Amino acid sequence: MPRTLVVGATGFVGGYLVRELESAGHSVVQANFPEFNLLNLEQVEKTVRDAAPDYVVNLAAVSSVGQSWKDPLMTVDVNIKGSLHLLDSIQKFAPKAKTLLIGSAEEYAPKDSPLKETDALEASNPYGITKVAQENFANLYRKKFGMQIVCTRSFNHTGVGQLLSFALPSFCKQVADMDRSGKPGKIYVGNLSAFRDFSDVEDVVHVYRMLLETENDYTVYNVGSGKAHSMRELLQMIIDLAKVQIEVVQDPEKMRPVDIPYLCADNSRVQKFFRGTDIRETIRKMFSAFRNA
Repeated sequence: MPRTLVVGATGFVGGYLVRELESAGHSVVQANFPEFNLLNLEQVEKTVRDAAPDYVVNLAAVSSVGQSWKDPLMTVDVNIKGSLHLLDSIQKFAPKAKTLLIGSAEEYAPKDSPLKETDALEASNPYGITKVAQENFANLYRKKFGMQIVCTRSFNHTGVGQLLSFALPSFCKQVADMDRSGKPGKIYVGNLSAFRDFSDVEDVVHVYRMLLETENDYTVYNVGSGKAHSMRELLQMIIDLAKVQIEVVQDPEKMRPVDIPYLCADNSRVQKFFRGTDIRETIRKMFSAFRNA
């Protein structure tokens, strides 16, 4: 039975990943804030030493682009310094462990067609910049210490339980609340013209498990559905689930300083692992969860 250390296990993706791993026979060790703090090197070292893992997954991060603009310094600390604490501890106490570091599509330079792992990186926000740095350090630690490190560039993923600071759960809750009230209402939004590749979180964590368990032909993998929808289209999918009239109002305060117009994955490297849940089904589940709350 493999022992897998999941850092950030109580986060949105973490809960799904723990269930995915346990269902496949992993013994999962969970490391969670505040008892476990990536910025506290002694805590990180003790956790890795005690866990003696075969696999490590780092899900702990400042993962919101919007939040990274509000607090770029904290984003740098957690996403870069925290990752280095973890890599140093693995190299010292579990050098044979295979590590999965979660990166982002926000690392890429803008492109109006599906992105390949060989495409140029040119992050345009603090979050994306920290993920490029994390990947660079992963390359360095592979070369210097011979560590087994696999990096993802994960595209948007969502599902029941995601924080309301993210667009789709926020839309679902607002529309579900108005629908429950039985009265017409307004929903305030930011940029709806951007196209994004959204996946169901359960599909994503399945890919993560397979990247851990199988031999890797590459060091970096896009994790995404390979399909892009405009935010306007996704919002309309949600509004169509309601029985009341809903007006869409653009709020300038919800607009980001920089917003990449199009993000879609070329998912050729993980396609054999990808289950391909229709995003409409994911949205229906999220809407129902809020509607029935």
